[in-house]
Amino acid sequence: MSQQWNPLQDLMVLQDRMNRLFEDATQRRTEAEAGRGDEFERADWTPASDIYETESGYVLAIDLPGIARPALEINIDDNRLVVKGAREISKERQHRSERPRGRFLRTFSVPSSVDQAKIAAEFKDGVLEITLPKRSEQKSKKIDIKISDSRG
Repeated sequence: MSQQWNPLQDLMVLQDRMNRLFEDATQRRTEAEAGRGDEFERADWTPASDIYETESGYVLAIDLPGIARPALEINIDDNRLVVKGAREISKERQHRSERPRGRFLRTFSVPSSVDQAKIAAEFKDGVLEITLPKRSEQKSKKIDIKISDSRG
């Protein structure tokens, strides 16, 4: 059974890759202008990620197959979540190499609605999942305000 060629799907994949390239280039320029460009210049590749919102917060999933847990570093700096690490380069003679290797770096803006003290991460089956819980907001309650009579 052969798979039929789908030009629309190929164009969508190409557009997604171009968008990611543009975002990465723009982000690097912005960070370099802010004096943080050194780290970005040393990144060899950028892992794919998904971000979705739940009722209680946000979840960030980053594909990192083949990455050792000790090679990962996660921190927050100035409302930016920074995930960095490295995939080791094989010392054996390779006949083909398609997977990215070397250092990677991803940064994400953290919304002000996130409770940064409660951010948690789990690394399982090659996926780093970072949970960013929303701050608990106090529900508004009705308050009656008394009006004083200013007539003597």
